Amino acid sequence: MRILFVHGGSDLYGASKMLLRLASKFVSDGNSVLAVLSTDGPLRSALEKKGVEVIIHSLLPVVTRRGFRSVLGIISLLMRIPMSVIVLGRIVAAFRPDVIHTNTALILSPGIVAKLMHVPHIWHIKESFEEFRGIFKFYQWYVSFLSDRIVCVSSPVKDQFRSRIQRAKIVLLYEGFPQEEFAAVEDERIELFRRRFGLNGHPVVGAVGRIKFGRKGQDVFVKAAALLKDEFSNVKFVIIGSPFPGNEEHLENLKKLVQDLRITESIVLTGDVDDIGVAYSALDISVLPSAFPEPFGGVVVESMAYGKPVIGTRIGGTVEQIEDGTTGLLVEPNNPQELAAAMSKLLRDADLSKKMGNAGRERFLRLFEFRLYYESIVGIYNEQLRRTR
Repeated sequence: MRILFVHGGSDLYGASKMLLRLASKFVSDGNSVLAVLSTDGPLRSALEKKGVEVIIHSLLPVVTRRGFRSVLGIISLLMRIPMSVIVLGRIVAAFRPDVIHTNTALILSPGIVAKLMHVPHIWHIKESFEEFRGIFKFYQWYVSFLSDRIVCVSSPVKDQFRSRIQRAKIVLLYEGFPQEEFAAVEDERIELFRRRFGLNGHPVVGAVGRIKFGRKGQDVFVKAAALLKDEFSNVKFVIIGSPFPGNEEHLENLKKLVQDLRITESIVLTGDVDDIGVAYSALDISVLPSAFPEPFGGVVVESMAYGKPVIGTRIGGTVEQIEDGTTGLLVEPNNPQELAAAMSKLLRDADLSKKMGNAGRERFLRLFEFRLYYESIVGIYNEQLRRTR
């Protein structure tokens, strides 16, 4: 099979990591895979190491918050659509894919090219449009018209679409993570990581993910830590990750909040880490404090895969991932008091934390393991190929 993936960006967070896993597996199974990315970066080199051919298409029209802040930004985006259709059309003509797989919701040109060139098009929706419901009322019909199948990563993502579209085109499919990525980490490596960041001898509560002040909830995490600093003075609260390039002010705002709350001794900011498995393994409790809905929080699944109890917010796909009271705890978003209470409950009861971590590992293997996901994607491709033929 010949598969063309189109993706906006080249970092190694969330959707990019899922693309890497999926494309790598297709290559190892003997398929020809080409990935078109909007920018150069770590994802490109990671894909090429796995045998995936990569083309950088800088004119790819990808909707971003920054681009929508001005009329000029919107005009620039719209002007790139016809230019991108021409470029992508040439790529498709040369590569001759059996299927085109658009990996995120906000790339505007691949569906047009697929429609014009009669190539089956799978549109993978991994975003929440909670803040843009007015625009999405119309955009969902654009997605539907230009898709043969729409794959949604959680029920909240699926439920954004009109019931007519859901019945005709949508497949609900949780993202999958290969269990071999989550093998037990040696104690020596964990010890080195903890020593590097001054964590030895301390219980560790961590929040992993892209830093987005006010959205990803690291500010809520810090406020909750401040509420616990007297009762749990020995606990270290670790924030693992960095802001998106160009959004460095999110990190500066977070540092200022830490200083203002006078908890610099309790908070550790690691930035990006090369070995995320060691970082997860060094945690006692994992927290996803998102203030806005996570369509499907990879952090939750990765934490469960490492046997860590997870505290998440009661919004978006997180509600489907965490079994409240069994694999972790759900709290209201933007509520430092409730988050602090949940962290306190697990910090006080090590046996409960361990029990939840073990249950989370079992839930990961049952619902979120990569093999089930990969087989489902292959089935979707084959279904569309049969219809086309």
